[in-house]
Amino acid sequence: MTLLVAGLALFIVLHLVPGIAPLRAALVASMGGKRYRGAFSALAFAGLAMIVWGYSAAPSEPVYVPPDWGRQAAVWMVPAAFVLFAAANMPTHIRSVVQHPMLLGLLLWALAHLAANGELRSLLLFGGFAGFALAVGASAVARGKRPPADKAPRLAMDAAALVAGLAAAGLFAYFHAALFGAPAL
Repeated sequence: MTLLVAGLALFIVLHLVPGIAPLRAALVASMGGKRYRGAFSALAFAGLAMIVWGYSAAPSEPVYVPPDWGRQAAVWMVPAAFVLFAAANMPTHIRSVVQHPMLLGLLLWALAHLAANGELRSLLLFGGFAGFALAVGASAVARGKRPPADKAPRLAMDAAALVAGLAAAGLFAYFHAALFGAPAL
């Protein structure tokens, strides 16, 4: 469980750094832009690896019984989350309406897994990501931060986000057991 918690802490704290403008600017100034991005990517990958390894090594200790509707809700929430992930990086109407689709997608993904799983390791992992999404989302809204509107939203991009998100969700569902040790459905 220690590796899971350490990986979560590393990953979450690291992803808070870009939101602290003076800290990020100081790091970029001292390291240079490429080194900063390289270090950020390497540390994010290390945190993610620690999370995956720590989760798989952690015992399955029941904390609560998931509701009967939890798995069924996850069947709808996870694909919606993947569509939001895709829409976050495209000039879509989804992005212009939701404003922070990556964070909303992360929250939906985490809540879906909390509804379907009731053991301690899942509570730590998905609860940690849900808390992160809520905190960063609230901070972004309070600061008036919005995604860049450098390109006008296009329906073709909404369709692309929908197709890409659903395809990715389907692939993850299909390979879920092989990747994570538990069937998605």
